[in-house]
Amino acid sequence: MVQEHTLSSVLSEFARPMLTDFRIQSILDRLVERIVDVLSVTGAGVTLISPGSAPHYVAASDADALRFERLQTHLDKGPFLTAYSSGVAVSVPDLATDARYPAFGPAAVRAGMAAVFTFPLRHGDERLGALDLYRDTPGELSAQDLAAAQTLADVASAYLLNAQAREQLQAASDRFQDSAMHDALTGLPNRILLQQRLEHTASRAIRSQTTAAVLFADLDSFKRVNDTYGHAVGDELLVAVSQRLSRLVRPGDTLARVAGDEFVFLCEDLTGPDDADVLGGRIDEAFSAPFVLTDVELTVNASVGIAVALPGEYTKQLILDADAAMYQVKRRGGGSHQVIDPHEAGDARARNQLERDLRAGLLAG
Repeated sequence: MVQEHTLSSVLSEFARPMLTDFRIQSILDRLVERIVDVLSVTGAGVTLISPGSAPHYVAASDADALRFERLQTHLDKGPFLTAYSSGVAVSVPDLATDARYPAFGPAAVRAGMAAVFTFPLRHGDERLGALDLYRDTPGELSAQDLAAAQTLADVASAYLLNAQAREQLQAASDRFQDSAMHDALTGLPNRILLQQRLEHTASRAIRSQTTAAVLFADLDSFKRVNDTYGHAVGDELLVAVSQRLSRLVRPGDTLARVAGDEFVFLCEDLTGPDDADVLGGRIDEAFSAPFVLTDVELTVNASVGIAVALPGEYTKQLILDADAAMYQVKRRGGGSHQVIDPHEAGDARARNQLERDLRAGLLAG
């Protein structure tokens, strides 16, 4: 028979992690072990049941208890299903003489089980599963043991609900974080995530003395697509472009969409500028085939500017240098790529900014 001070000790032990972040599996494993310590049973197991799906094992005190849990789930019959569906504890003090479970009872006896006591895992009207207590000899549990077992089942329910709430909160946080770091249309990393990776790349490149490159790709005459076919077709084209460009990305590199029709490749661990030039050629080739969309087939080109940081020369201006190189390609008619000369990068950036200011009317008059 369970002693009150022993039960209090177990409840106290499990109250502490309830207030902190914990792994539900390890807690439930510990719970079924402690149940065997404080009650006159030889094994314990917890089974979760979700509406519309098969029961699944969560924890068992030992190999025998695990076998008994699996026996019930395999047969899809047994005391835990009764306790789960009714919300009321089930006592089977002698499986050999109990006729309520004609499929489970004889199989359990052959497996070495003599008695089973099952308690619903519940929270109000919500049912979560069941706690099973096993004995290898027949006999009733005392009223005090039965009450203690239901208390421990309620503790298990509290852990499960707490863990479920934490998981849902974490999942929501992860979804928010992911949406904040990725482009909603294409699913590619956005400007924020690209900036973070640029900073990490700078640190690694300086540390490891490796070559890194940024390739800035801007679609040529994309505004004409929107004006002619509408923004829905324009969006479909951007998705198709992102998918085609994604096939060019090496493991560890990044492809981001940073604005309407602007895409940026961040490439690390290059052997030299020639690697970046080869990738630029592959981007050119990616636009050689038309894009077959839902209602139209379009052929578009892209202007690609490339800036390379040699070992020990990485600067935060790399993406601006690639942007400047892209505009140099635009001035020549687009549809190709260019690696910018580092010595010309500063002048090119200044010229591009002046052109932007003029287009925006900031210097008008």
